[in-house]
Amino acid sequence: MAKLDWGRGIGLHFKNNNEYYETLGFLTKRSRLVDIYTHDNGRSGAWGGQGKLETHVGTHILPRPLREAFEKSGDARLSVTDYVLNLRNHGFTIEQDFAGNRYTYHLFPESLDVVVKSIESEEYEEDFFRGYNW
Repeated sequence: MAKLDWGRGIGLHFKNNNEYYETLGFLTKRSRLVDIYTHDNGRSGAWGGQGKLETHVGTHILPRPLREAFEKSGDARLSVTDYVLNLRNHGFTIEQDFAGNRYTYHLFPESLDVVVKSIESEEYEEDFFRGYNW
């Protein structure tokens, strides 16, 4: 069973595995409505690394767990390090450093097939593709 609560208060909170995999599908889309990235804060002498989600669209078009989390955050960014690191278990292993500063790395899935193979049971594939085709 997927972990359903990521963070206390502000964070990602899924009601069930169906929502978890629907959101995973949404984040796997080629059109990036939500950026997924890590900060290597240790390089600047600050706290340890962080994993973040950031949206550039109105929250009303996001799946419920993302919509509610962004609305509670008060801005377009969520610090959900454990969830972002967990996405690596679903094939989000391609890192791109768009700024070239070796500080912020955007994460992308290896392929749709790799992410689908990471789904714990075929019963959640329909949920995944509902999010993917959102």
